[in-house]
Formats: sequence, structure tokens, C-alpha cells
Amino acid sequence: MPALRQLLRFLKRHAFAAVCCVLTIGTVAAYFARMDLLDQARTEAGQLQKEAENMKRNLRNASGLKEQLADLQVLLSIVDARLVRPDDLASNLQYFYRLESETGAKILQLRQMTGSAPAGAKSSKTAYRPVPYSVIIEGSFPQVMLFLTRLERGPHFNHTQVFTAQRGSTDSPEGIRSGTVVVNLTIELLGTP
Repeated sequence: MPALRQLLRFLKRHAFAAVCCVLTIGTVAAYFARMDLLDQARTEAGQLQKEAENMKRNLRNASGLKEQLADLQVLLSIVDARLVRPDDLASNLQYFYRLESETGAKILQLRQMTGSAPAGAKSSKTAYRPVPYSVIIEGSFPQVMLFLTRLERGPHFNHTQVFTAQRGSTDSPEGIRSGTVVVNLTIELLGTP
């Protein structure tokens, strides 16, 4: 206890210096405690600033979003109108026969082949399905070219897989007329899934 009495006497004699020391130690401790809080606050402020910038960017990019969605829906309806229905065999074949009557080229063979998904594509995940056809046409060069042009620019999306052409002759066993062109096509029309 004598040490405690000496300490109290010392503090009474030097009260101002003791208070200043206590205040200095308290201020330094508060400063370092606040520095940790300041770092946390700066980190949180940075995150909030990034979120605010993302929100501003989203708001800026969202202007006209309804109009863009309406435009996309119109475009999708146009694409859907150009698709063939794989199960509607009569209408799909009628498309080729209509080309035959419009162009004067003669269809020697026309058949819808069994469709298969493209290599590497997952059949359940594809948005559209190819509908393959095998077509052999005969006609004069202008007739065949008109048929091919109308097929290419027609209402349905198509992709030519195989294309072979030969000149007809009287020696041909299939009865192909001389002076004509025979084209063998394997094409895919884009169909609904």
C-alpha cells in the first residue's frame, strides 16, 4: 500500500501532467481504433460506389428497353413465319412443287429425309431443327437457275448440303433429255423444334 500512497501523492502534485498523459494515451488509442474503422468504412464506401456505378450503367442501358423488346418480338415473329413445320409433310412438299410450276423445271425426285441434329448440338437444347430434303430437278439451264434462285430467296431459310449438276444426254439410262441440266440437291430447311 505504501506504493499506492506514493503514486497518489505524485498524481496530486503533478495532476495536470497526469491528466495530459491519460488524455494523450486515450487519444492515441481512439485514433488507432478509428483507423481500423476508417479502413472498413473506406472499403464499404468503395463497394457502395461500385454498386452505384453498376446501377447507373443499368439505368442508362435500360432506356428504350421496352421498345427494343418489342422490336425483337417482331423480328422473332418474322423468323417464326419463315420456319417449316417438320410434321406438315404435305405443305413442305407443296413448297417445292410450287417452285416447279413457277419455274418450269421438272422435279424428278423429292423426298423429306429423317432429320438429325447437327453434330455437337444437343437435340433438346436447339432452338430450331433442320428438316433435310433430297431433290433432283431437270430442266433447261435458265429453268434450273430460276428454280435455284427462287429456292435461295424463298420464304424459308435453307442450307444446301450437297449440290451436283450434270448435263443431260440421250445415252442416259434414266431417260434424261439431251440439252437439259440435272441437279441433285440435298438441302435443309430450318424448322420449328
